[in-house]
Amino acid sequence: MATIVLSLRTGEEMVAKLDQLAEATERDRQYHLKRAVARYLEAEAWHVHSIKEGIADADAGNLSDLESVKAKWVKRAENSAD
Repeated sequence: MATIVLSLRTGEEMVAKLDQLAEATERDRQYHLKRAVARYLEAEAWHVHSIKEGIADADAGNLSDLESVKAKWVKRAENSAD
């Protein structure tokens, strides 16, 4: 698989933290940046997917009325107080 070079501008403080992490783990900046970007993309993809699922549910009419949602949370709060 071909690799593509990306670049970003950031402040000195972030670079210093990245360098400290790299030194402490005996890994280079690139290793940590790739891991950070991968984790971010995974989390954001999950978020976008979940929103799309919610919209599809709403479009299909799979909705809960506000009063039943409130009752559920009140009951849960009462049970957790025990």
